[in-house]
Amino acid sequence: ADSRTILRRLRMNLTGLTPSFGEVQALEEPAGSDWQLIINKLLASPGFGERWARHWLDIARYSDTKGYAYDPEEFTFVHGWLYRDWVVRALNEDLPFDQFLMRQLAADQLLKLGECDISDLAAMGFLTLGRRFIGVEPDIIDDRIDVVTRGMLGLTASCARCHDHKYDPIPTSDYYALYGIFNSSSEKLIAL
Repeated sequence: ADSRTILRRLRMNLTGLTPSFGEVQALEEPAGSDWQLIINKLLASPGFGERWARHWLDIARYSDTKGYAYDPEEFTFVHGWLYRDWVVRALNEDLPFDQFLMRQLAADQLLKLGECDISDLAAMGFLTLGRRFIGVEPDIIDDRIDVVTRGMLGLTASCARCHDHKYDPIPTSDYYALYGIFNSSSEKLIAL
């Protein structure tokens, strides 16, 4: 492929945006097609995290609104944008994947151990930004179990709510062990 096509493919794959006119013109300069420099620049750009965060936010069922709410209840996730921005920042800062997952499950516990910063509490939006089921606690917990098992393990475990999993070794006892963890947890709004 020619240089313009390669640049377009790189920009679209790494940032989701087409190259600017200036970037295309820079290719015609003698040092303009230093691909290693171009790739490193794209990987360091904020657009990289914004593009790839979108995929994770789909898995995390991210939304700015609750979909429906009772009259006195807030219709939006007021601080939902903090989770979105945390995911973008984590990807742009190249946070190791195990830390990325762990902070979304237990940033509050990691903070107590001094293993993360208070701003990492926003990562717990992974659990708390899900559907609210008009306040029905068992359904909210089921949604959290579902997002953890499907999103992080690539495994559907919600059927174990009623019976042992048909094909995978997931008994109802494992489901309710997770249920107990989420049921004993509480949500708090904390100023970051």
